[in-house]
Amino acid sequence: MTVDLTDDKNIGDLKRAFDYSFRGELGQKTLEFLEEFCGFWQGGPANSEDLANHVLQYERGRRDVILTLKTIMHKDWSPEQIAEMYKRS
Repeated sequence: MTVDLTDDKNIGDLKRAFDYSFRGELGQKTLEFLEEFCGFWQGGPANSEDLANHVLQYERGRRDVILTLKTIMHKDWSPEQIAEMYKRS
């Protein structure tokens, strides 16, 4: 399965799936874990050695996961608005 983030139907399906998956106490716990694990609250690499060891790229990849989830889950943005944003990027 290919996930097309420029297709508003896919975004709508994902919005409903995420709403279902992250609902309630256990769903919230799962989302909190992903925020922590993916570095949602962190900045860049801790030191210059991390830069040399490609840690920045790895950390950015992990962070992109939670940022994409949060973007799709955003209550104020419609599937069409989100798809349009991904079309521009």
